[in-house]
Amino acid sequence: MSENLRIERGWIFVNGTRRDDGTIEFGTGGEMRFSPFEAISQRQDARITWGHILTASLQRLAFWRR
Repeated sequence: MSENLRIERGWIFVNGTRRDDGTIEFGTGGEMRFSPFEAISQRQDARITWGHILTASLQRLAFWRR
């Protein structure tokens, strides 16, 4: 799953697109961006772990404290 997900500057990027039924198709080359807050509600569909959410939250905190 790590090849379909990356975290940059407090954003969680997922390599995939939404299908018509609302599910996420991974590995399509499309890019979906989630804030840590959005990721909490999309966690199951996007396969985002609490560790990813915590990492993104800490990055946001460090970025905005500059």
